Amino acid sequence: MLLSYNEKIINTALEQLCELLIMIDTKLFDLDNYISKSLDPDSDGLFDRGEYFIGVGFVAIQQHLNESLIGININKKELYSLGPIHSSGYSSIWVINASANWWKHESEWFKNNEEPKNARKTIEIITAISKQREYALSVVLASFSESNSLSFMQNIIPHIEIWNKEVSIKI
Repeated sequence: MLLSYNEKIINTALEQLCELLIMIDTKLFDLDNYISKSLDPDSDGLFDRGEYFIGVGFVAIQQHLNESLIGININKKELYSLGPIHSSGYSSIWVINASANWWKHESEWFKNNEEPKNARKTIEIITAISKQREYALSVVLASFSESNSLSFMQNIIPHIEIWNKEVSIKI
């Protein structure tokens, strides 16, 4: 939750989110080492494991964003447009939100080769960045970094901190 005190914005749950993302980053680092040593990382399921942990990270961030907006009576779409702009042209927060929704729903969206109307924006954002459906979230996470690193702490948390400041100005 975002609280204001002495003209400073305090994000009461950011520390917890960072603690989880550090664990996920550690897991991704370990998986990267296994991938570099594997003769066939795809068949070994290493890419799937990485995508799984990246999805969990995006969903945790989405939950954090939603919790941050408790008690703020401003349109969520307006607030999600704040903060840094991703290289795709969308706000970073919209990309993060779309990534979380992609991970939660992608398997049900494409099982009948039908694109639900309520999923179009998410699909548009993710495919514009990833250019693929398979391992799309790995590509999205890497797209937040010039070095293509897979680190939530390095790539995403700075965007959340800037977004927090811009939301605090709005409220």
